[in-house]
Amino acid sequence: MKSRSGVRQQGVAMVVALILLTVLALIGIYGAATGSLELRMSRNMQDAYDSFQSAEAGIAAVVSLARLGPDPFVGVDKDAPLDGLDDDPLLQLNDGPDSVTASVELILLGAVCPRSELASSTDLIVCDHYRVEAEHVGENARATVDQGVVKSVIGNATL
Repeated sequence: MKSRSGVRQQGVAMVVALILLTVLALIGIYGAATGSLELRMSRNMQDAYDSFQSAEAGIAAVVSLARLGPDPFVGVDKDAPLDGLDDDPLLQLNDGPDSVTASVELILLGAVCPRSELASSTDLIVCDHYRVEAEHVGENARATVDQGVVKSVIGNATL
């Protein structure tokens, strides 16, 4: 025959087990929600980094045109120096070459170059200062990068 105290103890054990299961379930739900939030945050950061790198690739493509042609640094503003190229340098971008726009703005024409005073050609060389801007607009992120470019030009207009 069972005593009454044994029946009570079995009921208390079941209540304690249910409480522990509830606490463990709440901890699991909290962990899943936190993990989901962290995944979204890391995806947003990855999209921002990709967008920034694509904009930097646009800057590098414009600057490389100074050597490979057609030179975008010719003393005037250029709204789209990468348009119309036979071999588009931005074909390997994740979002495609049309996701990056670039421009070249002439800031200062024929300025004195930052050269040593001992150089004998200081009167023959001037520098043009440009601002190159590239913007990437992706599906989930947008980035803009600016870079200054100084181009030395032989032939001072004041001579």
